[in-house]
Amino acid sequence: MSFSDDVRHELARVIPGARCCRIAELSAFYELAGFLLGANNQVLDFNNSSPLVARKILLLLKGLYPDLPTQVLVVKSRSRRAQICTVRVLGRGPAGQVYQDFKDQSVLGELEVPRKKCCRRAYLRGAFLSNGSITNPERAYHVEISTEQSRLAEKILEIMSSLGLDAGVTQRKGSLVVYLKDGGQIVNVLNLMGAHNALLRFENVRIMKDMRNQVNRLVNCETANVDKTVKAAMEQLEDIQIIDATIGLEELPPKLREIARVRLENPYASLQEIGNLMVPKMSKSGVNYRFAQIRAKAQQVDKLHTKY
Repeated sequence: MSFSDDVRHELARVIPGARCCRIAELSAFYELAGFLLGANNQVLDFNNSSPLVARKILLLLKGLYPDLPTQVLVVKSRSRRAQICTVRVLGRGPAGQVYQDFKDQSVLGELEVPRKKCCRRAYLRGAFLSNGSITNPERAYHVEISTEQSRLAEKILEIMSSLGLDAGVTQRKGSLVVYLKDGGQIVNVLNLMGAHNALLRFENVRIMKDMRNQVNRLVNCETANVDKTVKAAMEQLEDIQIIDATIGLEELPPKLREIARVRLENPYASLQEIGNLMVPKMSKSGVNYRFAQIRAKAQQVDKLHTKY
């Protein structure tokens, strides 16, 4: 089972206690995958591919309306790889009552966004269970909720924004996709929706990935430093060899002759290590300055040697 399925199964077991939150979550199920059918609006359908989510919808309805006449239908495709579970409210009166509760303006603000924070969290949970998915954090950080209706995309975006989530919107194959790509933001949305077990798993993966990335950065940095040290040492050895092959190291001033000897004896040592081997010890900048003098001398004698 995928990480996204795990999150959906966990959220499908979250039943809010407050009446307003139950209505808000049901309204998300209806708006993203529901229909009011019949000539006289006699049937209200909630559709979902998961039997567990369909069971939750039925529990929410029965918790709000104990005597509500309902029916559960399961339609499977010929390949039996896909199915649609429909929770149906029967009768014009019952269907109208549920629908009217969704449209109760006393609990809705602009874009029909629930006024209460708890209700916005419940709506977001219902929207995710209807048309949402989350990528395995081992591969990437990505949460999305899709809809074909621009009004709903704006509503979901507004709800996320009101909950402190910085979501984006993109278009994909005729649908609008509201998404989150930041790991910290995804942790927040899992917490807001109530997927606490999934949140812990996500955080464990995120911590391990961050640690691996940090180790890789340190290794790359160390490798780059080693490469730089070796390259500088090879250049210094080349300068010393040019001087030795032309005029001889004995022609160098004592200070330069001594540091040249130490470099020849320690071809892969860093500037700091060379400085510690000198008597008396020298600073890194002091060692670098003397090698700069050796380089200038090597270029001078090499030029004269080439000329003649």
